[in-house]
Amino acid sequence: MFELSEFDLFNYLEKQEVDRVLSHVHSRNFRKKTQIITEGDDSHSLYFLLEGKVKVYLNDNTGKEIIINMHNPGEFFGELGLIKSIPRTASIITVTDCKIGVMQEFDFKHCLTSYPAFSVALIENLSTRLIDATETIRQLGLMDVYQRIAVTFLNLSIAKGEVRVIPEKLTQQNIANRVGASREMVARILKDLRAGGYISQDSSGITIHKTLPHSW
Repeated sequence: MFELSEFDLFNYLEKQEVDRVLSHVHSRNFRKKTQIITEGDDSHSLYFLLEGKVKVYLNDNTGKEIIINMHNPGEFFGELGLIKSIPRTASIITVTDCKIGVMQEFDFKHCLTSYPAFSVALIENLSTRLIDATETIRQLGLMDVYQRIAVTFLNLSIAKGEVRVIPEKLTQQNIANRVGASREMVARILKDLRAGGYISQDSSGITIHKTLPHSW
């Protein structure tokens, strides 16, 4: 389990300061497929993911979904609504059973004003997320569907010997939601990549056997 004291948000705090901040965080267990945040809700808490995985997404009235991000242990979420005092800008649901530390809005704002190092670490994190968001916009606006899939596979995969492996089962719909495309288009591209010997899929995930072409 990821320890609260190991979060980047506390990198610049002295140990005694970390202890005081963590006294405001209370851990809770959430089952798989539990809705943590719903877009449009009031913002009341900051969340620290200790165990499991959560999905950040947007959807519309027709049920169409776009995955914005996936958070893993060691990452926190929910800070934007607290800083701006605005409703939640996206929805978050647990992908697995999770253990999450929860800090209430009053305590979060107290930490911002009481510990400058806490605020600096938060600004650094927000800057990184802004860079990531800019890259996502670039991909959606300037890349075709194949290129977005190729970049997504590269970002999700890890090196394993002479191949790269995506260690999670991704359905065609899941990939489509990540890259903002139709499931049918994704299915055609994956079929071609398998036929070309670029990738293979099984119950454990996707293996990338050779460098994916720049375009398709």
